[in-house]
Amino acid sequence: MTYLRTWTNDVPAARPVLLCLPQAGAGALQFQNWQQRLGSRATVCAVQLPGREDRWGEPPPSDIAEVVATVVAELAGAGLLGGQLVVFGDSFGGLLAYEVARAVGPAALVVCVCRAPVHWSRQGGLREDEVEELASASVEGSSLPSELVAELREIAAEVLRRDAELSKTFVTPPDAEPLRCPVYAWGALSDGTVTPAQLDDWREVTTGPLHRHDFTGGHRVSRDDPLALLGRLSALLSDLVEEEPS
Repeated sequence: MTYLRTWTNDVPAARPVLLCLPQAGAGALQFQNWQQRLGSRATVCAVQLPGREDRWGEPPPSDIAEVVATVVAELAGAGLLGGQLVVFGDSFGGLLAYEVARAVGPAALVVCVCRAPVHWSRQGGLREDEVEELASASVEGSSLPSELVAELREIAAEVLRRDAELSKTFVTPPDAEPLRCPVYAWGALSDGTVTPAQLDDWREVTTGPLHRHDFTGGHRVSRDDPLALLGRLSALLSDLVEEEPS
């Protein structure tokens, strides 16, 4: 089964492509309504890693390099690499987005609540305490019976642990070429997981400009307040179209 998911059959060459990589433990389905929200501003394309949603029974990828190679090959096969490509990653998805961006040279890289690569190298990927915290947050506020909530939490923790192992395969090559595109590093004012300083360090990965912004809310801002995030994405995508030479 393929990695890429899209929700439109209409892919005009002049329309930017927004490639979305989800947070640890999550799948592509959350981005389906982004296509509806963004409409003709972009073609939304999301990455569905094995081991979740409609790929639950498949073994997880062995390392980040495997994910990047597969995603890039599928983008090329779908004819999505020639135009304005914006790569978006949420939390751990931001690290994957960075690696994809290094491979394809996008028009822009957008990372949300994701510490800069240097901090992933230092901390060795997702820690077990982060896995437990994220698994609990995934079922917080549920009105389901407590037994079912506990079961769903354990399922979430299992997928998160797979992604934790995947995150440990990240290695910054000592001779890595910097990106040339703008990087948008977005945080959340009440995020206890990613600090402003860790977001500021995204400036080290590109020769282009770094654009910083902090939303209200916490680490789950993309799910708890998607309209604010989509508003910024929409403006960014519109600017790309305006900048495209005629």
